[in-house]
Amino acid sequence: GLFLGLLVIRPETGNREMPDQQGELRLGVIGTGCIGMEHIRNALLLPSVRVVAIADPHEPSRQTALAELQHAGVREVIALERDAEMLQLSDVDAVLVCTPNDTHHAVMRQVLASGKHCLVEKPLCTLISHCAETVALARQPGGFGGTAPLLWCGMEYRYIPAIARLIQEADQGLIGDLRMLSIREHRFPFLKKVGNWNRTNERTGGTLVEKCVHFFDLMRRILRSEPRRIFASGGQEVNHKSVDSDVLDSAYVIVDFQSGARAMLELCMFAEASKHQEEVSLVGTRGKLEAFAPSHGTKQDDESEVNFRRCLRSAKFIAEYEERARPPADLECGT
Repeated sequence: GLFLGLLVIRPETGNREMPDQQGELRLGVIGTGCIGMEHIRNALLLPSVRVVAIADPHEPSRQTALAELQHAGVREVIALERDAEMLQLSDVDAVLVCTPNDTHHAVMRQVLASGKHCLVEKPLCTLISHCAETVALARQPGGFGGTAPLLWCGMEYRYIPAIARLIQEADQGLIGDLRMLSIREHRFPFLKKVGNWNRTNERTGGTLVEKCVHFFDLMRRILRSEPRRIFASGGQEVNHKSVDSDVLDSAYVIVDFQSGARAMLELCMFAEASKHQEEVSLVGTRGKLEAFAPSHGTKQDDESEVNFRRCLRSAKFIAEYEERARPPADLECGT
């Protein structure tokens, strides 16, 4: 569920607790672009959640969200240009912050001052100083009736069923002391967003922040340790060279942890013709765990050679990806 199983910062102590949600949750969505629409679709699946307000300064995005809600039978929705107006509404219990990364700091200052519960899309902010300020504000007493509002930065990769199972068995010690963790993501390029805000390091924080924050979160969660040394190499090899862009499309990152464990990330964003979009491999002193997330299309092994697979990108997709606002369908990913 949208607000189930979330990690919460409580202002009084900074401890993380599980909330006990009762009754209907009245939700406001700040930012109704690509990811905002995904959250709206998820909210529509939950009988205990009702979207009551949306806010976005981009008129086409607002209209798209209204159309989606109306198609689902939701008639009474307040549509606003400014998120500050939404935060003044008494019938909004919680908000989703789905705005561009570089706006999170300013938006979160208003959200936290409002006392409303909040799920903010990753990354929390694009600068470490802004993250620290946001967390400090979240830990201050306040909220409705003096009760601290709940704050979570969405790290949903923890809850992908296969990865959740890997975490569970690792926590149980089934493979002994954890020594090596490898995460590989081979996927499609960044989708087109309003004003191409996700094509620059300045606005996103960089690819390793915009996209890969999920994997650094998984490293810390799985290994239950903090990093002590980081090595990295990356570049812009293929994607977005025809537009004004400086974001990485591929990288290797190696992280040494205080526990003595090591982790590695391999990222490639011009490899949508892959059997699995994500592959996680965890090795301990007594065994190994693996988890896979499905790709956008299933690629089969080559029957002419054992243990060999050929994955070729679609020429049509390569020609059109700069203008794509939705993930490619299975057959569009290649063969």
